[in-house]
Amino acid sequence: MQEQSNGTPWNDALWMAERAIVLQVLRKEKDPRWTLAELQAEVDDLDPTALGVAFDRLRVEGLLVDCGDGVVASRAAFHLDDLGMVSI
Repeated sequence: MQEQSNGTPWNDALWMAERAIVLQVLRKEKDPRWTLAELQAEVDDLDPTALGVAFDRLRVEGLLVDCGDGVVASRAAFHLDDLGMVSI
């Protein structure tokens, strides 16, 4: 995941969507499995197209792992979070 966007509106939207998804799937107080629809409902202030692209991109990059009808954060994502490397 990029540290920051390159400043175009689309890249800003995609960057924000990726960060929002990662923060949501790492939440410990919720069932760890998320669907795209659940993520869209949770972060409804973000561009839905960017959210969908970010969801797919995070799956391809290995941060999200398919699990039944949804996804969960990968073990690597949880480990980085435990190390304090994932933050707002």
